Amino acid sequence: MKQFLILIFISIILLLSCRSVKKTAATEDVTNDVCESMTYTVQQFSDIDSDYYSLDSIFVVNNCLNIWVSYSGGCGDAEFSLYYTNKVMESIPPKSNLLLQLIDNDDCRAIVQQKLFYNLNFFEEYAKKDGITLRFAGIGESVFYKN
Repeated sequence: MKQFLILIFISIILLLSCRSVKKTAATEDVTNDVCESMTYTVQQFSDIDSDYYSLDSIFVVNNCLNIWVSYSGGCGDAEFSLYYTNKVMESIPPKSNLLLQLIDNDDCRAIVQQKLFYNLNFFEEYAKKDGITLRFAGIGESVFYKN
């Protein structure tokens, strides 16, 4: 019985002495080394086909657009591309449309979550001035980018 009480006492001390660090999207360290380039297109976004995905989160860290997505798959190839054009709407703040495309050659049905990182160099001039709103075509989501 005495050994059991000592074991409980040690367990309680160990549990109380543990620290927890909450890691959030804003505190994760993302460098420009992992940020992929966006793809420039002159094509209409409506002409670019995409498989279905769910946009879980969008935010900007430094000059890197962080996109967290979910899609059905898990046993084949899936490839994301982020398209942009040189069209920037003259508004306050300026706005530009982006299109995230998924090509999923995978018939599996598991839910896959993936983090994508894209370099925002093309929009850096706007971000240094008043900022720019980047809108995702076909989804209705947007993110404000300002340096």
